[in-house]
Amino acid sequence: MKFLRGFFMVLGVAALTAALVIGISFLVKPSEVPMTEGAGAISPEMVEQARVVAQRVGQRMAWTMVLISAVLQIFAWVAALTKTKAVKNAGFDAAKTLELLEAIDIYYDLPLYFGLLGSVGSFIVITFYPDAGLMFAYASTAMGIVVSVILRLGYHTPLKQELLISQTVTK
Repeated sequence: MKFLRGFFMVLGVAALTAALVIGISFLVKPSEVPMTEGAGAISPEMVEQARVVAQRVGQRMAWTMVLISAVLQIFAWVAALTKTKAVKNAGFDAAKTLELLEAIDIYYDLPLYFGLLGSVGSFIVITFYPDAGLMFAYASTAMGIVVSVILRLGYHTPLKQELLISQTVTK
């Protein structure tokens, strides 16, 4: 448990650091819109250049957020498998193992929570970059659902069925 707590603490710090670095790099990066001399009026060319730059930034931001969401899903998968393996290898009888399996049920829902976190985060991003926010919302929600279903159908349910069968056989 201490390992996972430390693992998620490091993961959180890394995710926040990455978000800060990415955000700062977008703020510090020099403008790609050339400055023109004159009376300071905004020409249609400048507006078009600003639109193109904003679209490029939005695309980069969307892909960055999708990759962060994918990394979170991978970590949720690894955490669920690690806890499942620990419960399976604990050496307890079927009844106690079933109780322990119920206690780690949160790890199978973790991908859903990460997907929901991505959807909520996308509402913030939609304010500034509508296309990037929508792409991130769809991708994070879909990844969360898919990973959670894979974990439940591939690992949780078969282990639970095996324990229930062995529990009824020993009675």
